[in-house]
Amino acid sequence: MKSLREELKKAKEWAYKNLAGKKIYHNDISDFIILNKNGLSHAIYAKTYFEKIQLIYNTEMLIRSSVLYSIEKDKAGRKDIKNIYKFVTNWKIKNKDRFVYIIVRETKDGNFFYDHGIIKEKP
Repeated sequence: MKSLREELKKAKEWAYKNLAGKKIYHNDISDFIILNKNGLSHAIYAKTYFEKIQLIYNTEMLIRSSVLYSIEKDKAGRKDIKNIYKFVTNWKIKNKDRFVYIIVRETKDGNFFYDHGIIKEKP
């Protein structure tokens, strides 16, 4: 088994090659979610563990299958962020059903940027 550091490096290289710059249309917001290097890097490295790293390889499918469940103001009060959109979808990992929460930031100029996903066990 590879170390966490090795898995992170591999996932980042893969994401930059295969996802960076892509735009994925989402019906619930009637717009495109942009996958940029900053958001992908944050998704990979923020509070990471092996299962969460696997999200990056499934990012497109997870975004497409997700549904919008809330729109919130940015709690950090960043001037460049208009709203935070939270989406949820289901994903099976290690034969267990999980909820995956996807965070998307809407900027003041109307762009939607993928930030990260969080895995929670289904009750």
